[in-house]
Amino acid sequence: MAFFEELGKTLSDTGKEVATKAKALTETIQLKTQISVEKTKLEEAYAVIGKQFYEANKEPEEAYAKAYEAVRASRERIAALEIELSQSEGTRICAECGAKVPKNTFYCGKCGASVKEAAQKAETEDENVEEVEQVVPSEELNPAAGINTVSEDAFEPTEEQE
Repeated sequence: MAFFEELGKTLSDTGKEVATKAKALTETIQLKTQISVEKTKLEEAYAVIGKQFYEANKEPEEAYAKAYEAVRASRERIAALEIELSQSEGTRICAECGAKVPKNTFYCGKCGASVKEAAQKAETEDENVEEVEQVVPSEELNPAAGINTVSEDAFEPTEEQE
């Protein structure tokens, strides 16, 4: 009988130890998750600051010229790809709210804006897309992602920024 009592005590002690370690591990995971959430919030805040700075300062200082050019090129390429995507899907993009609208409709289902005029704008944009595609050399495109590649030094801070 002493064997079973000793076995029961050992199992009980081991169970308590496992529960303590599980609790500590859970607390560690929760803290790491909270840190990760806060880091994500911080990155989002930095992105908002950067976007606001970009919008407020359309003429970049020399230190930001490469990054501004990368943003401009990416925006142009995104616009061209979105137009190409909407064409392949048989839709248009509402000029007022940006919603996708079937090509055969006259009004946006989301905001109610007339898309008849937007169709004329889209035709003009189609011509602009061809021009943009001619401006961006194919060797600068990343064929896997379909986006412009930018050298990492375009985003490195200069001595003045540090």
